[in-house]
Amino acid sequence: GYKAQTGQIWAADETVLGVRLSQTKVTSPNTIWYWDVIDEDSRCLLASHMSTTRTIRDAEALFTQAAKRSINAPRFIVTDKLAAYLDGIERVFGSESKHVQSQGMASSTHNNVIERFHGTIKERTKVMRDLKGVESAQLVMDGWGIRYNYFRPHMGLGGKTPAEAAGISYAVKNWTDVVMAGGAV
Repeated sequence: GYKAQTGQIWAADETVLGVRLSQTKVTSPNTIWYWDVIDEDSRCLLASHMSTTRTIRDAEALFTQAAKRSINAPRFIVTDKLAAYLDGIERVFGSESKHVQSQGMASSTHNNVIERFHGTIKERTKVMRDLKGVESAQLVMDGWGIRYNYFRPHMGLGGKTPAEAAGISYAVKNWTDVVMAGGAV
């Protein structure tokens, strides 16, 4: 139910998530895609979406969730060159937000924030030796998002968590607090 005060630029991207369905490979129909949107100012993770496809509907679902979790719409959304983003952004935000394609890491128009986030996820799931299935992947990634936004201070934010940087006031500071609060973050 929290809503983030976000900046004008959001970054979105998708990555392959290591889930053992059968022989999960990038070209396999069993590939699990993990989509995310992060506000560039606060580094707040606004939305995540898990799917077996990379379609306009997936992009639309991602941005619909992000819009519900933000006080304001972004002016720009930076993504890679996946065509589904263009229509997904248009369907959710209309002409209110402009799609910008990343020009690479060295360019001033880049997606480094979300690429770094996905790198951290891959480091963590690699040592877990992949996830056992879609349900466990969803549980682990939901917990990851809570930890990322609410518990983990960010050096680039002066030691604040992304939620604090996004103006979200909350009482819990760790998993023990969540358990003591009965699971309500």
